[in-house]
Amino acid sequence: MRYTRDTTAISEITGQPVSTWSEEWQHECEARTVLAMSKAERETFFNGSTDDDGKRKERGIIAIRGVAAAENLRANMQKLQDARTGMR
Repeated sequence: MRYTRDTTAISEITGQPVSTWSEEWQHECEARTVLAMSKAERETFFNGSTDDDGKRKERGIIAIRGVAAAENLRANMQKLQDARTGMR
């Protein structure tokens, strides 16, 4: 059986076609998702959360993936914001 569904999309960041199976597309989609969060949700996403007693409830991306990965995500978020405001 042959797969016939289109597997390209236009990158909002570059304006160029990109494979929807690529890591580049995955990173752009993640940046888009995080940008759609409220500021408080983003804070929890990156840093995790604690309960009223100060005990960790959930780990954030920094604890799970590391600082470098979180910074890469933030950089992709900035690129996406720049593209949306015409600062490409």
